[in-house]
Amino acid sequence: MKKISLWVAGAMLLWVSSVRAADQKAPAAEEKFDRQFTVVAIEQDGSKFWIPGTLIVKKGDKIKINLINNIKSEPNTHGYAIDAFGIKEIIARGEPKAVTFTADKSGIFTVYCHQHPKHIGGQILVLE
Repeated sequence: MKKISLWVAGAMLLWVSSVRAADQKAPAAEEKFDRQFTVVAIEQDGSKFWIPGTLIVKKGDKIKINLINNIKSEPNTHGYAIDAFGIKEIIARGEPKAVTFTADKSGIFTVYCHQHPKHIGGQILVLE
């Protein structure tokens, strides 16, 4: 009985050591972005829009946009779309979401709420 208990204790110790070693491995490298923005949906005097409304980047930039929906009135979800870069997300109030893309073409591209066309849109300006 003692031999089995010692064997089980040894196996447990080995397992715990391997779990600790795995936990101490170097963290995965964070993804690098050329430009990062936080864009917030707000409501002012009955109008709903994302601010800032204009984002400026350079062609070739890797972009990350953190989206936060702070609109208190119903409905509790709003869209964020940039057709030129294949972005079409729904952001629920209280549930931030991030979108990433590479600005692979230059120009001025419309940003809008694809759920509510009457909301005020914006633009992304991609410089050459």
